[in-house]
Amino acid sequence: MAGQPDGGFFPRSGPLPPALHHGSVTPSFLPGHGIAILPADGLLLGFFLVLFLQYRHRVRRRRKAWQLLCQLIARHQHTLAQRQQACLTENHYGVVDKQRWHRELDYFCQSILLTCLMQENLADIWPSLRRRTLRRISRVVKILLKHNRTSPPPAAAGSSTTPRQFTATMDPLDYERFCAGLLRQAGWQARTTPPGADQGMDIIAEQSGVRLVIQCKLYGRPVGNKAVQEIFTARQHRQAQYAAVVSNAGYTRPARQLAHATGVHLLHHSQLSTLGLMDLQPQPDLFHP
Repeated sequence: MAGQPDGGFFPRSGPLPPALHHGSVTPSFLPGHGIAILPADGLLLGFFLVLFLQYRHRVRRRRKAWQLLCQLIARHQHTLAQRQQACLTENHYGVVDKQRWHRELDYFCQSILLTCLMQENLADIWPSLRRRTLRRISRVVKILLKHNRTSPPPAAAGSSTTPRQFTATMDPLDYERFCAGLLRQAGWQARTTPPGADQGMDIIAEQSGVRLVIQCKLYGRPVGNKAVQEIFTARQHRQAQYAAVVSNAGYTRPARQLAHATGVHLLHHSQLSTLGLMDLQPQPDLFHP
């Protein structure tokens, strides 16, 4: 009916309806519209506005946390791939202990990812991103390892006898030459020692005046602590700054204990092509007694 309010709409001019004219509540009108907003409506709008702002703030913090996690995974992707290869090796009974890799992932998440999130006051976002983060790590490591398998490292210049890639059927001497070639690719001056006269070391490598002695172990089972003892003695004999055992397999618990006590590095051969002096600096204790 003309001149009568329709729902929440009132005419722009004219007297207020009796119910409002004689009441104690005076509505306000949106500029240019005939829409009346009662005080109760303002409170409701304010409530939804607060909810919206909180939601937008959380979305922005979640996006920032995810970007930070992706950057950290990309920064450590090669180390993650190497650690997965080292952890997912068969034990004496031919069984792969996946718990070692799970413990490695937990350590990485707690010490690297969560620590950085805490520094940015984003630690409360971690529980909602944990599963997504683990899936991304798995995908990144899988792609990187696949690329490494399809792109073997080139042989060192002038060394036609250096094996180009690792095979389980190579003999120990070929494995030593293979490891030396990987070190040369990383910028080391590496040479193998004569068989039978190595005094516990198979490779001597030098870079920027720093000497590294290495014992290579081509094994089908985890390496024991005897190799750690021998290379530790060789480091003292050769007055080297660093010593390492390199293997295609993992290491036993006693070997890791002794290596931590003596400062000997336990490496997988996939780590050698990118091994730098910074990688030989003391690392956080990954061994939990």
